[in-house]
Amino acid sequence: MSLSNQLAQRPPGYEHAALVIAHPGHELRIHHWVELVRPVCFVLTDGSGHTGKSRIASTTAVLERAGARRGGVYAAFSDVALYRGLLAGERDMFTQIVVELADALQREGITCVVGDAVEGVNPGHDVCRLLLNAALERIQRGTGLQLTNMEYPVEGPPNECPAEDRAEALFLQLDDAAYQRKVEAARAYPELVQELVRVLGTHAVEAFRVECLRPVRYQFDIGDRFPHPCVYERYGEKQMAAGIYREVIRFRDHITPLAEHLKRFSAAV
Repeated sequence: MSLSNQLAQRPPGYEHAALVIAHPGHELRIHHWVELVRPVCFVLTDGSGHTGKSRIASTTAVLERAGARRGGVYAAFSDVALYRGLLAGERDMFTQIVVELADALQREGITCVVGDAVEGVNPGHDVCRLLLNAALERIQRGTGLQLTNMEYPVEGPPNECPAEDRAEALFLQLDDAAYQRKVEAARAYPELVQELVRVLGTHAVEAFRVECLRPVRYQFDIGDRFPHPCVYERYGEKQMAAGIYREVIRFRDHITPLAEHLKRFSAAV
């Protein structure tokens, strides 16, 4: 089926949708949903990692080709600034994003938000989800509006969905044309060449024919969402032992205090 025909069959409930992601490139995971729904897109960091080279321009190109548009929070931090803020226990830099995101979602008339899932693999992903949940809580307390809150796996299998969530989840099965557009978008993203090698070493390429959005049923208590010690702690310890990192971001020392602060902040509207 052509994209023009598929656009006439957009999934109901996503007419005024937003996508909120931690890093440029995450939009590729749900590329077909993006081209069907054409959401307003918010990106927390510029994706520069330890190289200092932003990849936001590549994501902007993906979104433009898919018919989506950028939102008010777009490459707000470098990755280094985000991680330094976490390690230093910064609060204002994160609450400012919550305010800006909440205001932008209301200004755009958004009724449904899709964002990164908490997986304990990258602290930036999990922080992005906490910021999004705080923004939605702030909107609800301030206006009474409860926006639909959905997530998708950034690191896990693309079709991963708990049995209890399947009734409310959205599954998109990509036909050959949609799948080819997704593959071409990924191949045209030069900064993700090595990441694609890593991902395809974990998941079969055909797995990406499925895109799954599932309901978010948690807010700030995320400690039971993944095994401990989490992936980014173990990775950080290896990097510190190799002399690359000077400090490790830890869930209990850095993420938990931020989550508790965001809970208090979003409740104080």
